Amino acid sequence: MAAINMAVESNLDAVELDIQASADHALVIFHDERLDRTTDGTGILNEWSLEALRRLDAGAWFDARYQKEPIPILAEVLPCFPDGLMAFLELKNQENVEPLGTLISHHHAEEWCVVLSFSDQILQHVSDLFPTIKRAYIHHPQADVSDLLNRITSLPADFIGLFPPHMVPENVEPCRQAGLQILTGPVNDMDTLHKMLFLSPDYILSDRPDLIQNALYPTP
Repeated sequence: MAAINMAVESNLDAVELDIQASADHALVIFHDERLDRTTDGTGILNEWSLEALRRLDAGAWFDARYQKEPIPILAEVLPCFPDGLMAFLELKNQENVEPLGTLISHHHAEEWCVVLSFSDQILQHVSDLFPTIKRAYIHHPQADVSDLLNRITSLPADFIGLFPPHMVPENVEPCRQAGLQILTGPVNDMDTLHKMLFLSPDYILSDRPDLIQNALYPTP
């Protein structure tokens, strides 16, 4: 939540959040499969109950200022999400499609929540069950880009995510002509940023939003 609050204070357009489920099927915001790197817990997240996950410290690993920051519970975060901030919610497991879609619908968040995935099967499942929820397909950086260009018109997606090496005009323009919004990332250095800006993506994903803001809106 500290990171989301910082995004609001920094006037960012969106945040990207990874969604997983606890052992008792509660959706939480967490990146790694294992708890060890970013909490004081150990083992695989989806083997822990929600009650046990609530007791973990998920902030001290990053900085002492965030000690006792808990793992965010999606059902608790969505109702207090700030106006004007979009959420790209990455799903890796198809079994979480229905609970996530139900949660988004319950909070009437279809306008600002986008389900993000590397899996077109997951996005198809979202499209079938929750057609009003926007979807973003991320093309894997090691996948053959020619396969993407043959499939973009049939993808059940509103956004297409291209990693910086695939952000070239011959890839970007067909996606744009197909009506897809373009997102790219990670962009964490000035050289990559200048190359990406040349192609006018709709969204740039970055661990360094301050760097991008300073480049776009330099202080006089």
